[in-house]
Amino acid sequence: MRRAQSVRNYARSNTSIQADDLGVVIEASEESLETALRRQLLEKDREVDRLKTQIAQLQEQLARRPPIERIQAVEREYAQLDILLQGTQRENEKSMAELNRLRDREKVLEKELERLIGPDWQASLNIASSSTFVARSGVTGTPSMGSPLVSHSAVASSKKAAPSATTDATMAQIEQVRLLILGMEQRLQSREEKLVKSIEKAEEEGSRFEEIRKQVMSTTP
Repeated sequence: MRRAQSVRNYARSNTSIQADDLGVVIEASEESLETALRRQLLEKDREVDRLKTQIAQLQEQLARRPPIERIQAVEREYAQLDILLQGTQRENEKSMAELNRLRDREKVLEKELERLIGPDWQASLNIASSSTFVARSGVTGTPSMGSPLVSHSAVASSKKAAPSATTDATMAQIEQVRLLILGMEQRLQSREEKLVKSIEKAEEEGSRFEEIRKQVMSTTP
C-alpha cells in the first residue's frame, strides 16, 4: 500500500517537473521569437526611412529639371545645328578644292608665259605671280583686293620689249593668257572671301552649338 502511494507521488512529482521544464522552454521560445520579430520590424523601419529619403531626393531633382518641351526644343535645335555644320563643312571642302584647282591652272599659265616672254614676264605685263597673290590674300588673313588691271601703255611697252621675231598672233595669245590670269585672280579672291565668311559662320555656329550642349548637360540630371 505504501509502495503504491510512493509510486503515485513520484509520478506526480515527475510530471510536475516536466511541465515546469516545458513551460520554461515555451517561454524562452516566445521571447526568442519576439526578439526576432522586433529586430525585423526595426530593419523594415530603417528601410522605409531610406526609401522616403530617396523619394524626396528624386522629387527635388525632378523639380529642378526643365520642362520636357524645353528639352525637346533644345534637342531639335541641336540636330539642326549639326546638319548646318555638316553642310558648312562640305561647302568649305568644295571651296578649297576649287581654290586648289584654280591655283594649279594659274601655275600652268605662268609657266607658259615664262616660256613665251621670259622669266621677267611679271614685270613686263605688270601681273603679280600666284605665290605673291596667295600670300597677299590667304584664307587665314583678311582677303585683299586683286591685282590691278594692266593699262594699255603697259601692254604697248611689253610689245616693244618683245623680240622682233614675236608675231601678232603670239602677242594676242599672251594678251588672252594675261586676261585669263586676271580673271582667275578675281575668281580666287571671290572664292576666298566666300570661304572666309563660311569659316566665320561655322565658328559662330560651333560656339553656339557648344553652348547649347553645355546647357543640356547641366540641366540633365
